[in-house]
Amino acid sequence: MNRKEISELNSILANVPKGSNIPHSIYVDNLHTPFIEFEQDYALPPCSVFEVDFPAAKSFLESVKERLPELVSNCLVLPEPRPKRDSDRLFLVKPFYPEEETFRENSPKYWEKHLPPYLLVVSFQLMYLGGAEKQDVLAQAVQGRTMSVRTKRIYYLARVVPLDYLVIDDGLVVDFFPRKYGESEFMVQVGAEYHDNIRHTHSEIFDEVDYSKQIKIIGETLGITSKDWLLGRIFEPLAVEYLTLTARFLDSSLGKIARDFISFRQVVDLLLTSDNMTFEESARESLYAWLRSHTSERILSPSGNMAWKILREERT
Repeated sequence: MNRKEISELNSILANVPKGSNIPHSIYVDNLHTPFIEFEQDYALPPCSVFEVDFPAAKSFLESVKERLPELVSNCLVLPEPRPKRDSDRLFLVKPFYPEEETFRENSPKYWEKHLPPYLLVVSFQLMYLGGAEKQDVLAQAVQGRTMSVRTKRIYYLARVVPLDYLVIDDGLVVDFFPRKYGESEFMVQVGAEYHDNIRHTHSEIFDEVDYSKQIKIIGETLGITSKDWLLGRIFEPLAVEYLTLTARFLDSSLGKIARDFISFRQVVDLLLTSDNMTFEESARESLYAWLRSHTSERILSPSGNMAWKILREERT
């Protein structure tokens, strides 16, 4: 997508009506992918099979802003997916601070002078994944484009990335670089020029890498047991992504996600530093409380696939 198109999408997200999300439930499917399910369906637009294109992104965001304003309001669209192999996903970002005014001035110029330490990254799966009934098909697939269907689901993933710096080009956020986690590897850097279409001077390509050993060590370091995280391997709350340690959330409100993360952010910060520091007990307890607030209920989808409905206890 070019600069004009990205600006138009950002304008849509900057003008999301204030309000609450419409009723919905959150699930994780048998491939460990979270999705939101509404009571009523919406139209998933056709999309290029090569990348998320502007018409698909615009149509999708117009639908989502009415249903999930708490998840997308004042976010910014990344011109390219991160990592690049996730070309079937639309990526939104929203920097935030741990102090008062968490989502203070929504301005790239401000962020250049006052780097936010954390970045909310929300990705949406826009390409049709299959399973629709015949009557739900709005438009058949044609060469180079997916079909359009009516569906109640939005596949998504929300995580917090510790920031090293943002790449801002003429007022647009075009990329981000995380604070590196010492145990992450397998990075390849390539150079690229950009002209009309937004490209990146430095991009990172991430292959599918098994970080389960590192995640296991992190869990042992923090003393997390199966009694603390009842979802087990259904979904990993902490992950090594973007060559850093991320916290991943099964929530649909960026405000709630930021508040939860801030309560235990010191745990993540210390895991990213080489200094020999001691965790504050309050941060550790907040992490445990967040983990323990998740339970699940196993279900079978209409297609016969297993999924888990996520149940949350309100944290005080």
